[in-house]
Amino acid sequence: MKLEIFRMNDERPVELSLRKLFYLNTCLNCDTEFSGKYCPVCGQKAHVNRLTAKVLLDEIIHFFTHVEDTFFKTTLYFIIKPGSTSFNYIAGKRKRYQKPVSYFLIWTGVYILLHNFILSYHHYELVLQQTGQTPQQDAANILLRKHFTIIILPLMVLSALIIWLVLARPRFYFFEILTIVLYGGGTYFVLSAVSDIVLGVIFKININHYAVFFWQMILSGIYNLWFTYDFFSRAKIRWFWPRLIFVALLITFTGNTIMLYLPLAWIYLTT
Repeated sequence: MKLEIFRMNDERPVELSLRKLFYLNTCLNCDTEFSGKYCPVCGQKAHVNRLTAKVLLDEIIHFFTHVEDTFFKTTLYFIIKPGSTSFNYIAGKRKRYQKPVSYFLIWTGVYILLHNFILSYHHYELVLQQTGQTPQQDAANILLRKHFTIIILPLMVLSALIIWLVLARPRFYFFEILTIVLYGGGTYFVLSAVSDIVLGVIFKININHYAVFFWQMILSGIYNLWFTYDFFSRAKIRWFWPRLIFVALLITFTGNTIMLYLPLAWIYLTT
C-alpha cells in the first residue's frame, strides 16, 4: 500500500510505504530518518501540514500561549526572586525562562512604545530644570526618544562590568553577569512602564519632568539593590554589604546620568 506525501522542495509527491511511514519518519527539512514526533537533528515536527488559514491561526495561538507560559513567568520570577532565578539560569535550568536577549529587547521595545505614546498623547515635554527649556534640551529629548536602544545597550554592558569587577569575579564569568543584567534591565523597564502608567496616565504627571527622573533613579536603586542582594547573598562574599551598596548606587547614578546628559552633551558637541 502506498501513500503520497507532499514535499515543498520536490517537483512531485514522494511515495512512502504505509509501513515505513508508521515506523520511520523522514524529516522534510534535513532528510534525516528518525522515529518520534520531532527530528533529533533540526527539531522540526515529524508531520508538517500544508499552509492553510487554520495552520496560520494555530501558529498565532501557539505564539501567544508560548509567550504566556515563558515570557510573563520569567518577568514575574525576576521581580519577586531575581537571585534564585538567575542562579537557576546560570546552572543550566533554562528551558522554563525566556531567552535573555529577547526578554530585554521585548520589554525595552514595549517601554519605548508606551513611554512615547504617553508623552505624545498628553503632550509632555522634557523638563530638566525649573526654568524654561533651551533649544539644546529640546533637541536632546528628541535624540533620546529616537535612539533610546542605542544608548541603553552600552549601559547594560557597563553595569555588567561594574558588577563583575566589584562583586562577581572570579567565581562568575563576565558574560554570565551580562546575561543576568539583561534580565534585570528588562525587568526594570517593566517597573518603569508601570510607573509611567500610574504617574502619566492616572495622575496626569509629566513623566518627562526632572522630579520623575529622580523618582526613577530611586526605583532603579531599589531594584538594583534587591536584585544584587538576592543573587550575591548566596555567594558568601567578604565585605558584602559595603560592596553591594556601592554597586547599586554606582549603577543607578551612572545609568541616570548617561540617560539624562549624554544626549544633551552630544547636542552641544555637534552644534
